[in-house]
Amino acid sequence: MITPSSFGTVERLAGRYELLEEVARGRGRTLWRGHDSVLDRPVGVLLLDAGQPHADAVRHAAQLAASVEHQGLLRVIDTAEHEGRVFVVTRWLAGTPLSEQLAMGPLSVDEARYVVRSVADALAAAAREGVHHLVLDPNDVLLTDHGVVVVGIGVRAALEGVEADGDAEAVDAWRLGALLYATLTAKWPGYPCAGLPGAPVVGHRVARPRQVRAGVPTDLDEIAWRVLDPDADDSLDSPRAICDALAAPPADNLASSAPEPTTSGAVWRWLGLILVLALFSTGAVLVAWQFWQNSERPEPTAASPTQGVTPSATPSPTNVAPKPIKVKKTVAFDPSGDGTENDADAGLATDGDPTTAWTTVTYATRNLGGLKDGVGLQLDLGKEQSVGGIELRLLGRGSDVQVWAARTATDPRGSPPDTPDSEDPLAGYQRLGGFPGASDLVTLRFSPSITTDQVIIWLKALPPSEGGFQGGVVEATLSS
Repeated sequence: MITPSSFGTVERLAGRYELLEEVARGRGRTLWRGHDSVLDRPVGVLLLDAGQPHADAVRHAAQLAASVEHQGLLRVIDTAEHEGRVFVVTRWLAGTPLSEQLAMGPLSVDEARYVVRSVADALAAAAREGVHHLVLDPNDVLLTDHGVVVVGIGVRAALEGVEADGDAEAVDAWRLGALLYATLTAKWPGYPCAGLPGAPVVGHRVARPRQVRAGVPTDLDEIAWRVLDPDADDSLDSPRAICDALAAPPADNLASSAPEPTTSGAVWRWLGLILVLALFSTGAVLVAWQFWQNSERPEPTAASPTQGVTPSATPSPTNVAPKPIKVKKTVAFDPSGDGTENDADAGLATDGDPTTAWTTVTYATRNLGGLKDGVGLQLDLGKEQSVGGIELRLLGRGSDVQVWAARTATDPRGSPPDTPDSEDPLAGYQRLGGFPGASDLVTLRFSPSITTDQVIIWLKALPPSEGGFQGGVVEATLSS
């Protein structure tokens, strides 16, 4: 590959970071292999135009991330603005993403425990400094000869415009639970992610790890479920809690009693992943690449515990392709509000036109200014029908979105009242799934299908927009 140094011209940032080789380019960003001339070490340099929508957020996130010191986190070395461009400098470290290893199949029980515990410990250390990942998936976990390294802490979420309020640790906890699930099953709970297929569904819930793969120890199955199940009595809702749970001695006779290695080199010899690294040496991933590559992903950027949701475009078991369901009427659903959520535009979310959208009003904070629990749309089907899925094209990236369906009139738990209760606006509805920090495209499939005459799209938090925070639905499509 031709590099700037081939011609004797090397651009230097801040008087020390030499840009040697462009690795990737796109969306106003470039990634470079660089060299720190002051400390004489290789570095990765992410460059983006200062005028990019999230440039200031990226720089701020990088500054926060630079304050966290942990061997399991990719260290941000420097960030600043130079000639109209924001740059972020990181270590330059070769390794293999966990996603590539999982593409070959799940990890062993001991490998899964070690890898996820290492990631949880790193995220717990970052959380103590007020820094969170928010969008962790197997692409962000690097297997190196130094051990497990987490990339993109703080910065990747900023690149994607994902924010969180007081629930940031809970979001990271869910992502860790999903990561544990993936290491045990090579599937991602809720939807396809990082090249992994979505997990199967059993009775309107994602199947437990032990239902997907034989031999998963009870303790790991239980830890994953205590994170992923929204109704768990003894939930694990922080990286530190998950790390501590994984460190506890296994109580299951199916769990391995192999001692945990004490040095990073022994770790990977013990895990048998040196061979994996060798197999992928021709395409070894450099840690800094993740900053660019992850920001281009089409999948949802965060997810919450789902109750039987698997976003999948695959046909139903009868091999009949899903058919669109006509929505009779769409209205704004704002039980706690005053009827000013652009109610007249609600129909634009189901008009089949991707150039129109229903939007909320603009709020001062992501959690709707703390004024209400949520706001959304009510899709009236006119009569009870079998609904097998929904595709949502959302306004912006970073909404906390949930999907609910009205219970039938014969349901002993009761159907929705004629007028929603402002204290319990979703009384009479059942929650089908949700995604905090969702991408602008979310697809949910329900197995088995749901019989209902109303579907609620419920926004509990909104993505950033000009002048504050605003969400919306560009198009909602129900299918059989």
